[in-house]
Amino acid sequence: MFIKWVAKVFSAINSNTKSSQIAAGIAFAFILALIPKANILWIVLFVLTFFLKINQSVEIVFIAVFDLVALFFDVILDKIGYAILTISALEDFFTVLFNSPFFYFTRYYNTIVMGGLIVGIILCFPVYFLAKYLVDKYRDRIRESIAHNKIIRAILKQPLISNFRRKFSSAVQFYNSIR
Repeated sequence: MFIKWVAKVFSAINSNTKSSQIAAGIAFAFILALIPKANILWIVLFVLTFFLKINQSVEIVFIAVFDLVALFFDVILDKIGYAILTISALEDFFTVLFNSPFFYFTRYYNTIVMGGLIVGIILCFPVYFLAKYLVDKYRDRIRESIAHNKIIRAILKQPLISNFRRKFSSAVQFYNSIR
């Protein structure tokens, strides 16, 4: 199933899908990967993405990719979350949130949740613009050279790859159209 999602990502990158929609999927995946999944906040943010114009297959694949990287930053997210939660000026605000039924279940009071949310929000726009830039550069420079490469063409003629190509024909149709 994961291979199917990866094929959809390559299909989206190589299709007429707007690079802004792909980049938005990557940016939301970045935010969701930094927040632990066992809370209402993560679920609400994930469901929210289905109402936005982003590429969901890109989002799901990059959640998995960013999750692997985010594990190494839990210590930093914990320190940032602790620093935010211990700001004395926000103590009353956090007490009101803690006593409200909905916000209690978001687990905002967890230092990693708070740190992941704040870091995700702060770095969301740089990740978006970097992803948009990379997708545009790939489409402008690299895509054509890959499609016309002799080694790639030889690999695509192999029987195993031919069967794979039939299963994921949308990406293949694009490559055939630019030859």
